[in-house]
Parts: sequence; C-alpha cells; structure tokens
Amino acid sequence: MLEVASPRDVLKECEIRFGKLDAGDETVSIFDAGGRVLFEDVAARENIPGFDRSTVDGFAVRAADTFGCSTAIPAQLRFCGGVAMGEGSPVAVGVGECAAVPTGGMLPEGADAVVMVEDTEDYGDGCRYILKPVSPGANLVRKGEEAAQGKTVIRAGTALLACHVGALAALGVSLVRVWAKPVAGIISTGDEIVPVDAPLSGAKVRDVNTHMLYRLAEAAGAKPLPLGICPDGFETLTAAVEAALPKCGILLISGGSSAGEMDVTAKVIAGLGEVYVHGIAAKPGKPTVIGEIAGKPVFGLPGHPVSAYFSFLNFAMPVIASMAKIPAKARTTPCVLGADIPSNHGREEYIPVRLSPPAQNGSLPEAMPVRLKSGLIALLGEADGYIVAGRDSEGLFKGERAEVHPLL
Repeated sequence: MLEVASPRDVLKECEIRFGKLDAGDETVSIFDAGGRVLFEDVAARENIPGFDRSTVDGFAVRAADTFGCSTAIPAQLRFCGGVAMGEGSPVAVGVGECAAVPTGGMLPEGADAVVMVEDTEDYGDGCRYILKPVSPGANLVRKGEEAAQGKTVIRAGTALLACHVGALAALGVSLVRVWAKPVAGIISTGDEIVPVDAPLSGAKVRDVNTHMLYRLAEAAGAKPLPLGICPDGFETLTAAVEAALPKCGILLISGGSSAGEMDVTAKVIAGLGEVYVHGIAAKPGKPTVIGEIAGKPVFGLPGHPVSAYFSFLNFAMPVIASMAKIPAKARTTPCVLGADIPSNHGREEYIPVRLSPPAQNGSLPEAMPVRLKSGLIALLGEADGYIVAGRDSEGLFKGERAEVHPLL
C-alpha cells in the first residue's frame, strides 16, 4: 500500500527541492526568440523612432493654421513640396504652408501636426485646402516616443510574444539572451513496450508514453530527449538512468512506479539518489514517484498513458516551467456542469470534460464528463479540458459552476 501525499504538499515539496534550479542561459537569433524567456533587460541604444514621424498619409502643417477651419470655411495653405519615404525632409513648413508626407515619413521642420489627405482638397491652384482642424501632435509620433535612448523596453523574465520580437527588431537586437530550456530525458520502461512502428504480437503494446511525453515536455518549455525503451529490471533501469543523467537536466521515466514486484523505479531513484514522493492522492496518477539524483529532478510516471499524462501535467510541468523561468499563468474556462459527477476516492480527481458551444445569451458553456480509463489515451482527445474534484469532495453536481483547465 502506497503512503500517498496530497497534491498540494507534493507541489510544495517540488518547489522546495527544485525551485532554485535552472538550465542557464543561451543566445538565440531573433527568429528563434518567440516564446522564449528573456534573461536580461533590453534597453534602447538609441531613440526609437529617430525622428518625428507621420502616422498617416497627408499634409504636414502648423496646427495653428488650421484652427477654426471647416468644410464651409477651409484653411488655404500654400503647398511647399513633399517628403519621400525613407528620406530626410528637403522642405520646411512655414506659416500658412503645408507639405505632403507619407505614412512613416519624416515630419518637416516647422510642422507640428499632420492633416489626413481625406480631410483636404486640391483645386490645382498651388494650395491645399484644409477641411478639418488638427491639434499639435495630431497624427504623428515624436522622436523617442516609442523608446527613448537608455530606457528599458523589455524586462528580464518576459515570455517573448510576437509584439516583443517586433520591438527587438525595432531596437536593432538580432541576437537575444534568453533562459535555456532544460533538457528533459524520457525513458519508457516495460518488457511489453515495443517501438511505434513495430507490429504487435501477443501482449505487446506500442510505446505511447515516449511520444506523448516528448510533446508534453516541449509544450512545457523543455527540450525533450527520447532515450529509448528499457526492459523491466533493477539493473537495466539503473544502467539506463546512469547513462541518461549526464545528458539531461530533468529525467522522466514512465512505467515501473506502482507497487508491483516488477516496478522498480522508486528503488532505482533511491539507490542513486533520494526519493521525496512515492504516491500522490490523485486520480489518475497515484503511483507517481518524485526524487532527485545528482542534483537533477527525476519523475517516475505511471505506465498507463492517461495517468502519465495527468501526472506530468500537474507535477512535472510546474518543475520544468520553473527551471525554464516561464512565468506562471492561470488559464481556465468557467463552465457549468451538465451532469452529476461522483467522486469519493479520497484523492484529488482530474476529470476530462467536453464543452458545449457558447450560448448566444452569454451563459456559460456546459461541461459533460468524458469517461475514460487510464490506459486509453485516444479517448482523452475527445475532451476540451479537465476539471478538478477536490480530495475531500463527495462529487460535483449538475448546474454547479467549475473551472476547465486546458489540455496540452
């Protein structure tokens, strides 16, 4: 019988044991920076933009020359030339004058606003007639307005989105220093496991967990490293773990974690390092093992794919995110339950659900449970997410509000 720990206590233990671990930093091309976590502040080395810039196609003016004008009484301004895109302004705008300027073009000296071209008329007499007044600063971006020289534009610890990558480009940063992704080694164990392209015979099953965990580790922020299939046995698994550890920063072992005679993951971890957790009050995922060898986290995940999936999602993924310095984000979808869900196992339960389409009246979507067993991973693909029933809950009831957690 496993002595199980609560999920909350397991997460606290992981934070205590692994919260200060990281994979170091590396420098990547700006093309590969999206989704990475910035290692250090990025400051502007120069003013961005480096000149006063128009945000519209139109005419650069002195705003005071347009005050009081209208379609009935337009302001008549002498046309004094234009500005070419990407070039300095060859003209200056004096009192009673205007100059053509494209979107993104440099504002001529003397001008302090831009009138949109659709708010002007050209009668062919060398003037432009302004039909709508503008205030100083209208339709332009001032020099350094986006980023003044020396200003920190993106803070360390930021998970870089497309807009951040665009800002890096504007700042002239082509190489970006980011937190490195921890390498997550993956070992599948079991005499019954065969490669995915092998024909099945007898009681053999294909290696689901290596490929599932590869994608999960990748989505969590790690660099997955598949290390093959290991037959059952203390000596064989010990040798596999010893060979794996120099290659990775965190190790995921699927299978060999429950209380059977042939399940030896916990013994191997204890023999090479220390076991912190062996058994979690969670369903699925009770026979999860968590330990440390040579300063590296080692997770013994259940062999059944659905159990391995949820054990990774709830316990290994937070450790990887911490090592990769990925900011924590709570992403859930509110719903109402469309059916009663019994849950009286003394364990925190993760229940896959399918969501109804959003109602037109704005009411919450309805969540219906997807019934599955721990070895049947394909059925999990029918779910839109999962809800959590607390360890002390006797069930969830139809009409009750709940939060749907995303799947990866």
